[in-house]
Formats: sequence, C-alpha cells, structure tokens
Amino acid sequence: MNDQATLKDIAKAIEKRDIWAIFVHERPDGDAIGSGSAFYCWGTEMGKKCLWGGTHPVPKVYEFLPYVNVYQVLERVPDQLKGPDRAIIVLDTSNLSRCVAGIEDDLTLIVNIDHHMDNQRFGHLNYVDPTSCATAEIVWDLFKESEHPIPKDSLLGIYTGIITDTGHFTYSNTTSKAHAIAQDILSTGINPEQIFRHIYANRSLAGLKLWGYAFIRALSTSNGKAVISWLKLEDFEKLGADSYDSEGIVNQLLYVRGAAISALLTEGEDEVRVSFRSITGVSVRELAQKWDGGGHPQAAACKLRLPLERAVKTVLQTLEEYTQDV
Repeated sequence: MNDQATLKDIAKAIEKRDIWAIFVHERPDGDAIGSGSAFYCWGTEMGKKCLWGGTHPVPKVYEFLPYVNVYQVLERVPDQLKGPDRAIIVLDTSNLSRCVAGIEDDLTLIVNIDHHMDNQRFGHLNYVDPTSCATAEIVWDLFKESEHPIPKDSLLGIYTGIITDTGHFTYSNTTSKAHAIAQDILSTGINPEQIFRHIYANRSLAGLKLWGYAFIRALSTSNGKAVISWLKLEDFEKLGADSYDSEGIVNQLLYVRGAAISALLTEGEDEVRVSFRSITGVSVRELAQKWDGGGHPQAAACKLRLPLERAVKTVLQTLEEYTQDV
C-alpha cells in the first residue's frame, strides 16, 4: 500500500468503479473543500454515484462552491459505501487519524491524493507530491490525464484550492505552474473577484473582533524571531464566533518585523490546537511533529492536551530555544 501510483493508473482505476466516496480532512480548508467539490463535480458528470464529506462542516466562506449542499458530516464510512465496485478517495489528508473512521478496507479501492510531505501513504493507490502547491493542483493533473472533460463547475474548486493554499499566490509554494493553471481556469470565464470576495471579504463582525483579541495578546520571544498568540474558548462563546473565524490570524502574526515563526494556540474542550507558520528557509514541521502533529515546512499544526496557560508557556519556551539558530 506504500507504492506511488501514476495519475493515469488512478484515473483508470476509479473510472471502473460505479460509486465514489470522497473524503477530506478534519476542519477542512479551501484546498480540501475545493478539491472535494471539483472531484464530486467530475464524478457526477461521468455518471458516477458520488458521496462526499468529512468529520467537520464546510466553512461558510466556501458555501459558494458546487455541491457543498450535499456534503455530509460523518464520523464513520457507511458500510454501504464499501465493496469491490466502489472507490474511497481521500483528498489532502496526510494520515487517517485526520479523516472519517473506518476507511481501511480490503475489498474497497482506497485512493490517497495529497501534497503533504508527511503523508503516510495509506491507500491501495497513492499519489503524493509535496512539490505541488496544493492538492487541487494534483486534482487538475489527474483530470488532465483522463479522457473525460473537466466540467466548468470543477474549475471553481480547483482555483479555490490553489489560491487558498498559496495565500493568493504570495507563499513560497507558489510556482509558475500554479499561475499557469490559474490562467487556464480564468480563460474559461471564471470570475476571480467574485471568488476573492466569497473567501476573503466575507468576515463576520464577530470574527473581526476575535482577531482583535488575538492581536492584543500577541507577544514575541526574547529575540523577536517568533510571535505567538492565543484564543480562549470563552472568546468564541462571548462573541458568537465559530472556529473558522480564527483562520488567517496565524499568517498575520508572521508579518511582524523580524518574525521568522508565528504560532496561534486555540483552546478547545479538551485540547489546545496549535497552528504554526514560518518564512522560507525555516521549517515548522519538526515543531509540530514534536507533539505528534505535522504538515508542511512553512505551515504545520499539532494538538496539546494541556490547559491553555501551560500550553502557551510550553510553546513559547520551545520557540525560545528553537529560534536561537534561526
């Protein structure tokens, strides 16, 4: 189950299956939802019976994407989705602990498509390419390998996945290929301003105030090379904000002059989620792996089963040591 398949092999294998179950990672972002929406559009256009979903709802800013209305929040893979004539397609998910339970099955074709370097290659067919700017880029390449045309609705999801994972073409993973795919998509009449406004100009007032809480608490390591902040569970409750309202804060913390690493800690019911970001040449993946997390060199995450105050002190102390050689 560890070998790298070709995209042509994957296309041929899934085209032979009548039923596709498409799953994305927990707390899905734009790349996961965009890739899933694009895949669902492509499959239904081929006449496949498709289901797609994940463990958490679609963030409101992505509700403009096609077929988000049929996305299902699931804890486990329903038994009826398993069988030799079915395919389970897992997108943008580095390991199965980040997805719905019950995916592993000997009778059902498991396809794993991802761009995370630490992907555990859990599928019968795996295509993992860390050089791709987003999983949506790989989905585009897969569609191009197939003899089936790409529906225009799929282009919305692919474009969304690419712009969100590249920070609208500003992150270090932005490549000439990412721009070329965007050019091809925009040439079909897709409106980039409308997509931008859906995703980035669609914040709630509660979300704006939540950002204010994080900015007020922000502090740096003694050498100024890392900036950290945190959000309390009561912040969300007091403001009526949801978890997606915190998206983007950790990126803003990295804009502080002299910062090479940023971290945002978000308190949950029984754990603290930590998101890391870093500049090119400084990897935070190893930081996340220290606490059984993972991700990309410049964007990673983990969870700490500690009270928020202890978690903040632990991460700050670790960053003090980690940034000495940065």
